[in-house]
Amino acid sequence: MACHRSFVALCLIATAALSGAPARAEHSANAGIYVRQDSNATRVISPRVKARAALGGDTTHIDAAYAVDVWTSASVDIVASASQPVTEQRDELNLALDHVFGDLKLGGAYRFSKETDYESHGGSLNLSWDLASKATTLGWFAGGSADRVGRVGDLNFSEQASTLTSGVSLTQVLDQKTVLQVLYDVALVRGYQASAYRFVAFGSSGPCRAAALFCLPERAPRERVRHAAALRLRRALSEETSIGASYRFYLDDWSVLSHTAKADLAWAPQPKSTISLSYRFYTQSAAKFYQAAYGAQEVGRAYFTRDRELSPLTTHRVALELDWLWEVGGGASDLMTALAIAPTFYAYADFPMLRQASALEVTLVTGMEFP
Repeated sequence: MACHRSFVALCLIATAALSGAPARAEHSANAGIYVRQDSNATRVISPRVKARAALGGDTTHIDAAYAVDVWTSASVDIVASASQPVTEQRDELNLALDHVFGDLKLGGAYRFSKETDYESHGGSLNLSWDLASKATTLGWFAGGSADRVGRVGDLNFSEQASTLTSGVSLTQVLDQKTVLQVLYDVALVRGYQASAYRFVAFGSSGPCRAAALFCLPERAPRERVRHAAALRLRRALSEETSIGASYRFYLDDWSVLSHTAKADLAWAPQPKSTISLSYRFYTQSAAKFYQAAYGAQEVGRAYFTRDRELSPLTTHRVALELDWLWEVGGGASDLMTALAIAPTFYAYADFPMLRQASALEVTLVTGMEFP
């Protein structure tokens, strides 16, 4: 988004802080790559391309995006299942359409992703309504997905999963320098929710090897209801700088409870450039059926897991983001470049095979924006 210096503070409030993505030009095209490497022998490389165009004026827009995720891992999850290191590729296509009816904006999207052993179709609808000369915005969204789960090397393994979700939001301009946003969403997940490749050892806290008396496929409940509520606040300190803070509370019927707190500082050294630094803290409790170890006598349990993401954990994430726009073609278009570098540190309080881990994420995007 191109912001003149006198309006930088409002731009920072209205775009990066609350929407989670910058406002978009009438037409744009960009390409980028995301790379993640962690200390647990897992690497993700994901190139992406995206385009946006206006249809018949400035009230209707269409978006199209394509991404490829190449994932390679020899992590403790793989070791725990007595499996070899794996490499997988996921292809994803996203299409979205939105139209403005005065103070109302209606949008819809479709997503398709496919892996060798996984296929997913998803759709969503969203509606926003501006009130009080756009000082207040009400939002609503609903979405769902239908997934098919398979297992490489096992043609007889086939499972289904589905997700329904809906949420509401309220964005309120409190004064000329402050914006508040409140959000709530609920999701219902039904079907297969375990990993087709994760096995759990009984009689041992380690991997499924000779030391384990029994080794069974992970088993999780087939229904999960998730609730999340969030509060975001952003305030301009000057025409060039703003600060933001947010808090998110999450709870589900698997007894996972989490808290996420984030703070950031954004600075616009030039009218079309932004540098931001953020810190995010996350902590969660364990799922009610998670244990660090299962005894041999517990083989008959209804549910059991070796998923460290269902154990009690804490993360710390720091991110440095730079967004830069250069005018080209006599100012008719903008050349956009964005770079984000984010290290994350993980601590697992009750996962015997991994106590700590770290990851580094790097995202680079470049593209054109034009009227």
